[in-house]
Amino acid sequence: MKKCLAVILCFLFLLENPAEAAIIESNNNESKAENYIAIVAEKHDEEANEETDIKGGKQEEIKVKNGDSNTENQESKGQYSPEDIDLLARLVNAEAKGEPFKGKIAVAATVLNRVKDPRYPDTIPGVIYQYNHGYQYCPVRNGEIRRPANEDAYRAVEAALEGEDPTGGALSFFNPAKSFNRWIRSRPYLIKIGNHIFVR
Repeated sequence: MKKCLAVILCFLFLLENPAEAAIIESNNNESKAENYIAIVAEKHDEEANEETDIKGGKQEEIKVKNGDSNTENQESKGQYSPEDIDLLARLVNAEAKGEPFKGKIAVAATVLNRVKDPRYPDTIPGVIYQYNHGYQYCPVRNGEIRRPANEDAYRAVEAALEGEDPTGGALSFFNPAKSFNRWIRSRPYLIKIGNHIFVR
């Protein structure tokens, strides 16, 4: 009887605290996130390794440039755990479902921009689960954040972690067909990507 009561109390606790429920469910997705991060890291290491070019029988070492090799962006990738990356990918999956890939990157970038902004929490979970007159993101409120992310969402997060930000520094976004919040609509407009308007 005590076990049954404990299970019911735990269940009720999780219903009242979607953030806790999401953390518990995210443990199921940890290995997927860790595998994806390992693949990305391996890919990055291969691209960053030195290549050998043979010219006239002599080998020369040539550094491979990986596009924009901004060291700040490289360092920021290492500061996030697999759980953080999985959580961000799940948010992107839920918020940007049906949006173009550029829109998925933009959603991830707004979260990372908030992490860097002193007015917001300085961690991915802190930003995503921030409660200020309500949760900041609908998927946290409605529980969709607990659904596993798809491959596109992970790729979008990777692009944002590498410094891609098609919004130019947006801190928020909204779908004008679904959101009638005065505050979000009063923010300075930056860009429209797909169905979302990105604001500062």
